Amino acid sequence: MMTVDVVQSLVELVKIPSEVYYEGNRIVRRYYREAAEAVARLAETHGLRVEKVDLEGGEIPTVIASLPGKASGKPSVAFVTHYDVVPAKGPWVVEGRTMDPYSPLVLDGKVYGRGAADDKSGIVATIAGLVDIREAGIEPRYNPVVVVTGDEEVGGTGIRRLLEKGYRWDYVIIVDSGSEYVSVGASGVVHGWIKVKGKSGHAGYPHVARNAVEDLVRVLGELMELKTVRGARLSKYPSPPGSPVPYVWGRLTFNILRLPPTEPEKHNRIPGEAWCGFDMRLLPEEDVEEAVRELYAKLSSIAMKLGVSLEVEIIGKQKGWYSKNEAFVREVLTAAGRSKGREVPVAAELGGNDGTFFDEYGMDVVAFGTIREGTNIHSEGEHVYVEDIEAFRKFMYEFLKP
Repeated sequence: MMTVDVVQSLVELVKIPSEVYYEGNRIVRRYYREAAEAVARLAETHGLRVEKVDLEGGEIPTVIASLPGKASGKPSVAFVTHYDVVPAKGPWVVEGRTMDPYSPLVLDGKVYGRGAADDKSGIVATIAGLVDIREAGIEPRYNPVVVVTGDEEVGGTGIRRLLEKGYRWDYVIIVDSGSEYVSVGASGVVHGWIKVKGKSGHAGYPHVARNAVEDLVRVLGELMELKTVRGARLSKYPSPPGSPVPYVWGRLTFNILRLPPTEPEKHNRIPGEAWCGFDMRLLPEEDVEEAVRELYAKLSSIAMKLGVSLEVEIIGKQKGWYSKNEAFVREVLTAAGRSKGREVPVAAELGGNDGTFFDEYGMDVVAFGTIREGTNIHSEGEHVYVEDIEAFRKFMYEFLKP
């Protein structure tokens, strides 16, 4: 049985535009089934045992790959990845070349394409690592499985449903993570809309209307105070290497400005409603409900001060997590250092990940993966270094060997 060609396997996965996004409050999933089937074929072709699980009424097909044969009584460890990606619009210009985000480009030891880093490189690396263990004929210290599901980019529905069905492991390594440090936590997140209502009218007669866009701009100006307050709030956990602040800090960003579907977009019409989509990042140890209450209180105060009509709609919230098992962290750090040939630091993620849900069920969690800083995840020119994929498959061998 041949080992996994990680570059070719990754190219084939990236070609599948397994996007997920919101249309209003509805989740739109594209090519999930095709992505899951490709992952299952990759694992089965290389001699792994595959379990297929349909979640969310079949909307989120999930693949669990493991070593062939009967599992021993040793503790289990899950390497958790996801096949869903944020949408991409092309063309991209990479090193002077024009490319479609779903027609991967292999160049100078890197693979470019949407999902190449986040997180299809993780899928390929974990399956390759498991195959390496099988090919070496060794009896691993743990019962390892690779878990590949969807919806990580929109709140982790796949993992949540899997856990609700009763799936459990003793230890969990989130592979949707940085390659330059071992993550001992991740930020919480709150997504939502600030909706400001006014009175529509003709742009030539602004005195008989109330411009919702202008009111929204005023609200956001006042809300910058909370952005500053959150930015001054620091975690006890270090930030990833290269971060502008040495410890994970609170963040609030305004990422979408739009009119709702009920409002025509015309230059000569004053809109009666305007929306802002926001993203609020919490410290790993911060209480998500308390953060939401703080946001509500600030917006209520702003509405009273400005005399505007507004409402807040929270469309997603997820608390952060942090590692509780120091011995497990040390094991992962040791294996990571051996795979890299150097000491690897610890940090907490600035983003969120599915570690939250395992933590809620009392499982020990750390994160370590294939994503290097500057690889443009969620942006144009997303890429992964092939050496980081190879390092992770070596990490799996170092972690699992007797």
